[in-house]
Amino acid sequence: MLRLLVRRAGAQWPLLAALLGVVTVGATLLGTCALLTTRTAERAYEVAAARATADEVDVTAYTGTVEAPHASAVAAGARDVITGALAPFPTTTHTRASSILRALPPTAAAGTTVAPQTYLSGMDDLPARTQLSAGRWPQPAKTPVEAVLLEQTAQVLGVAPGSRLRLGAELAHAAVPLLDITVVGVVRPLPGAGWDRDPLVATGYALGYLDGRFGQPVNVYGPLIVDLTDLLTTGATIDRLQVTAHPDLSRPTRRDLDAAAGAVDGADRLLARTLGDRVGLERVYSALPSTLRAADDQRRVTAAVVLAVAVLGGILAATALALAARLAAGVRADETALLVALGTSPRQLAATAAVEAATLAALAAALAVPASSAVHAALTHLPPLDGAGLGTRPVVTGAQVLTVVAGAFALAAVLIVLAVRPGPAPGERRQRRELLARSGADLLLVAFAGVGWWQLAAQPDAATTRADVVRVLAPALLLAAGAAVALRLVLPALHGADRLARRARGLVLPLAAFEAARRPQAVAAGLLIGLACAAGTFGVAFDATWHRSQHDQADVSVGTDLALTLTTPPDAGQGDTVADATGGTVSPAVDRGVAVGQWLGSAGDPPRLVAVDAARAGALLRGRLDGSRTWSGVGAALAPAAPAAGITVPAGAAITVSGTATGDGALAVTPRLLLQDGTGLRTPCAAPAVPLDAAPHRLPPCSAGGGLRLVAVSLKVEMSESVIAGGISQVAVTVSVPGGTPPAGPWTATSAPPVPGQVANPAVAVTGADLVLTGTVQLNGAPDAARTIVATAFEDPGPVPVAVSARFAEEIGAERGMPLSVTVGTTPVPVVVAEVLPAIPSAPGTAALLADLDLLSRAIAVTGDLTFPVDAWWVGHPTGGAADRAAALRLGTVTTRAEETTRLSAGPLRAGLPAALRLLVPAAALLLLAGVVLHVTCDLQVRALEVARLRGIGMARRDIRTVLLGQHAAVLVPLLVAGAVVGGLATRLVAPLMVRSDTGAAPVPSAQPLWPWAAETALLLLLLAGCAVAVAAVVTVQVRRADAAHLRVAS
Repeated sequence: MLRLLVRRAGAQWPLLAALLGVVTVGATLLGTCALLTTRTAERAYEVAAARATADEVDVTAYTGTVEAPHASAVAAGARDVITGALAPFPTTTHTRASSILRALPPTAAAGTTVAPQTYLSGMDDLPARTQLSAGRWPQPAKTPVEAVLLEQTAQVLGVAPGSRLRLGAELAHAAVPLLDITVVGVVRPLPGAGWDRDPLVATGYALGYLDGRFGQPVNVYGPLIVDLTDLLTTGATIDRLQVTAHPDLSRPTRRDLDAAAGAVDGADRLLARTLGDRVGLERVYSALPSTLRAADDQRRVTAAVVLAVAVLGGILAATALALAARLAAGVRADETALLVALGTSPRQLAATAAVEAATLAALAAALAVPASSAVHAALTHLPPLDGAGLGTRPVVTGAQVLTVVAGAFALAAVLIVLAVRPGPAPGERRQRRELLARSGADLLLVAFAGVGWWQLAAQPDAATTRADVVRVLAPALLLAAGAAVALRLVLPALHGADRLARRARGLVLPLAAFEAARRPQAVAAGLLIGLACAAGTFGVAFDATWHRSQHDQADVSVGTDLALTLTTPPDAGQGDTVADATGGTVSPAVDRGVAVGQWLGSAGDPPRLVAVDAARAGALLRGRLDGSRTWSGVGAALAPAAPAAGITVPAGAAITVSGTATGDGALAVTPRLLLQDGTGLRTPCAAPAVPLDAAPHRLPPCSAGGGLRLVAVSLKVEMSESVIAGGISQVAVTVSVPGGTPPAGPWTATSAPPVPGQVANPAVAVTGADLVLTGTVQLNGAPDAARTIVATAFEDPGPVPVAVSARFAEEIGAERGMPLSVTVGTTPVPVVVAEVLPAIPSAPGTAALLADLDLLSRAIAVTGDLTFPVDAWWVGHPTGGAADRAAALRLGTVTTRAEETTRLSAGPLRAGLPAALRLLVPAAALLLLAGVVLHVTCDLQVRALEVARLRGIGMARRDIRTVLLGQHAAVLVPLLVAGAVVGGLATRLVAPLMVRSDTGAAPVPSAQPLWPWAAETALLLLLLAGCAVAVAAVVTVQVRRADAAHLRVAS
């Protein structure tokens, strides 16, 4: 038997080479996909960790209420815990601490009867977080203790380098020794340097500050920044101490990352055991475990789709091999019949086929292992894998070898099955395709495909990362079923063409049509041709659909072209700085969780409020809308009718407040101003209490820059203990803006809640650039009862119109015109639903609201709350390089729509899918061409006698070639077209369902099928041209070989 196999191999080596090639291509495809889902996926996980930002990987230990004797030990213990958790990665640590409030000298803050307080702060890298404006840096272990102050603090307290302060008792705490401080410098806090953790967020002072330890509001000025060692050793009680460790993940491994994540998860308990009762509270926070879990989830989501591509490629290779096996059986029919006649049993035939198939599988595996390694390495050096940092040299892994060997032997099993099945008797006209159709197997395949699509369409929208069997098999089932149905439809079309061709004159056309329609062997490769074309066109369209969905997801995820998320509240005039750096349309933005009435959201996901300048929504907002709606139209429904017209405030203007009050006792007002810059940013400016003694009192400077407008003023009336309760007082207060321009519109005065009756008859008059606020103040009630006059450059806007997301509308049953109440900070704001949108920019898939920030601020301001909710800057149409320039401002985290699109479509955790699709299309084309060449060759070998007879009756070789080419063209063209139609239907039905977000949830907005006509047309033309060249070459060679020798053999 072995001698038979060796001789057969020598005689039929072209056929065996074709079989080996098909098995090798299939096994190579499987091996490459195995490397993409294992080696590349693991490497992508490591690269994603290395590219993570500091906020995503830092580990911070927070401690609070640390008594002075334990301060140094607590700091060292916290540092040891978090650095140990991050082992073996090298780490850098940063420590900062703040003391509890302690008294300043009463004379330190003039103009107020509230005892001033301050606090000490220390950090171990002060020069990296501040800029020295005057003086020098503090030195450790000096007596008195040296400190620097923020510019705002120094201005309000009136101190300079060389000044001395004596700090008194700690607020609401046991007595501590007095502490003398020497001011040696004045500094300016640098943005993006962690000042969001400062108790006053680097504002320098806060009036009416609620500490939490003391029941009454106090005025706080600070911090006094000292050397960290001095803070921990001078006997001060530490209110908050944090130690942050940043790991160096430049060369991580999966094992080390998983170990660090597990250790960080348990670091909180370890810190509690380590510090014990030396601290009032402690906790460890880090986003590292969740960052790594999210990366692993993305890896799994991508791997699931790559598996679907691998299954599709495997089925395509099996179809090609089945065709090759059937053709080989046809070529060997006489040989098999002779062996049976000589007494060879079916078992011996099966053993022969098994040995031959095993040999082919072994050779294919030996070739496919290095081939798949080479193909994988080549893919990693092409976009997007190369840009994602996943380039690698050829490697061989155990999973790859196992996949290749299993795939090769599984494909070789097809050869065994088809070799032992009895073939048709000579001259029998039945075809295996007809037997399949007759048995209903293709209809059963259609039923399976329908079930798979139904389950795929019914999959939940919630996040899932497992490789779902339905999602893996559905594309292959649908394409295979479509190709089988298309094959059944092509035969009637060929029979119709045959009937039409009979009317033609001449022999060539009718003969070609007859051969295409009547010969059983003519469409033997039909299933392979249709499936390969369908797989190729589906691969191109699915790639386009997937990329379009990533663009859509990035649009709605960021919400604008460039978002600068702030770490600290913005300063007045900051909008102009951002506009100069980015060169686009700039607007302050709100993006935060809120409460809607009593509803706090579902499943821990609070409703989100997004607010921007709606008048410029068309230039700012991004995200796909339904129907013909545009963001400009949505913004027009939300924006105010006219902008607020305030009083211009020249640069460096010395704003003054003066006033009078009738009645006995001293009254004072605490003014707060609301200033607006050219970008719409409104910044509150607080000032100490001003006595109503008719004298002008200059307020602290709010901003050194120009371009500001005063749009609102709040005056809280303060009563001294000498005021007789129960009376009334007529109050008149003038706010003067020297050099200001009178407002273009009227101002409105209101009495702020919660008890607006405390100030009766509020009014405001505008005289040039002066505002005169008057009202009748009720002096009954507690001295700190709310008595606030608010003057605004706009009227009460009433309910603020909002657009809500579809999920928001679904969860609470909201519809247009429905009134709601949204709590912003501590202020309830009435709103009314004006639009229902598929999703709100920057809040995909959540219950969210979109409002105009100007109207939202107006609704808050008329209540006396002059805080302006700002979380970010949004920029539309920025100029080139805007992201780098915005990041250089160090105001916060910069996110761009382009970068998010790149992360979703070409990031290390997502790049595997485009690479797999890039592999599928050429593999389908290669198998298609191989199958066509093999089919035409075998067909012409079987028909060699027929060709010779045609030559014998005088038919020219050119006419014979025309007949054969026409026959195969009549089969190929409709099958390619049918395959493209099947690919298009699969794109429409399956491709959107295959797309998932990076978390495994349904994408928001939903994926839309995209059929790239140019790419698909080019692919079809290439396939058609390749098939035409292959058929022409084979036909030409075989026709030349046909001569009278075949007739002599036949006779």
